[in-house]
Amino acid sequence: MKMTSLELKSAKHEQLDEITKVYLRSKKELDENGLLQWDDHYPSKEYFEEQIGYGDLYCLYSNEELSGAVTLNTWQSPEWGEIPWEYDEELVVHALFLDPLKQGNGLGTRFLGKCEEFAVENGYCSIRLDAYARNEAANYLYEKLGYTYRGSVYFTSKPEGHQEYRCYEKSLR
Repeated sequence: MKMTSLELKSAKHEQLDEITKVYLRSKKELDENGLLQWDDHYPSKEYFEEQIGYGDLYCLYSNEELSGAVTLNTWQSPEWGEIPWEYDEELVVHALFLDPLKQGNGLGTRFLGKCEEFAVENGYCSIRLDAYARNEAANYLYEKLGYTYRGSVYFTSKPEGHQEYRCYEKSLR
């Protein structure tokens, strides 16, 4: 089987509609599987536009086609303040999504690998992220890739029963 070429590139304003379209496909798939981790406010087209403006939104291209996106920066949700993190100099992963039409064949694993490469290339020593507690596939993937569970946070802005997010951390040293 031919290896898919993979690139992580800074998102541009002219890509906003395409990014949003891929995100909405991803959200629809999650919603249909009862994974209500995202709502109409986060992430959203406005969120993506804002992150592009900050230079923090990155697109994943597989074989030169948009396959997903992620926000990479150092901002952390206030809820994370109680988590017993172990490492400093961290890059934080937000709103990572893959096009459901392109998932499989290890694309999620390779996408996280690209995020880790980006972190190392930019001087970060660790990565932090959270995952919706009911998204078993995402939690399994993070743990399989060496991310350590540090504790859970609860986002009261989410619907009752859908508020728990598991926080993970990985050293890149």
